[in-house]
Amino acid sequence: MRLLKLFILSIFLSCFISCGVSYNKEKLIEQLEALVKKECDSDSKASIFGKTLYLDMELDALTSKNQDQAVEAVKKMQNAVISITRVVLSSDSEIQFMVVSVFDKNKNVLFRIIQNIEDIKAYFYMRISKGDYESRSLMEIEGPEYAKAMIEDKHDITLEEYVGRMIVSQIDMASRSNPFFGALISMIRLRYEGYEDSALILSTAAEIDDKTESLIKGMVAEEVKKYSEKYNVDFKTFRIINLKDNSTSLNTNPHL
Repeated sequence: MRLLKLFILSIFLSCFISCGVSYNKEKLIEQLEALVKKECDSDSKASIFGKTLYLDMELDALTSKNQDQAVEAVKKMQNAVISITRVVLSSDSEIQFMVVSVFDKNKNVLFRIIQNIEDIKAYFYMRISKGDYESRSLMEIEGPEYAKAMIEDKHDITLEEYVGRMIVSQIDMASRSNPFFGALISMIRLRYEGYEDSALILSTAAEIDDKTESLIKGMVAEEVKKYSEKYNVDFKTFRIINLKDNSTSLNTNPHL
């Protein structure tokens, strides 16, 4: 949680150094990569899919046992977040979502920050509070099983997907910040699967007993209600698919 707040602060500070149109949308990728090289002293790869801007950085120090090297990797990612925010806010592009991904050479570990540009603007112009803004920041951490696939899967993110991934991220962060809660659901690890027919679809590969199922469904329903209201997205239902036996738990009204 402390790390997330550090990134939130860096994004907000970048708003103060972003004014006017300094970056042309036709050269956005080249300009962003050049800025990251200057600010982070690292190569990066930027790409645009629809209204989603991706920035990938390979940093082996991210998984280093040397604490100083790991801290340096996090600082580089922080500077990359500042850079991408500066470029987007100071451009004439129509970017809605920006995705910063840092990973090791073998793509076994992924650390990702996803941000809705409208949330940054809303906070900057004081339409939402600091606490509300902090609750709208999406952080994902993946290991060997899914990291490579997520890095290579680039597409135009929809608002429904963003909110769905946000819900999963919030539950995941809650388990990391509270060791007792984390111990209770450590094996569950919900994943975002998609959005179909007004339904949010999540999955888990864990075996879930009746008591745990009730807890998970309650948590998801609470987050669905909260973020549906924040972003005016109507998830009429949500499904949790158990990949272990391909069964589905269904809640037809998450707003209760």
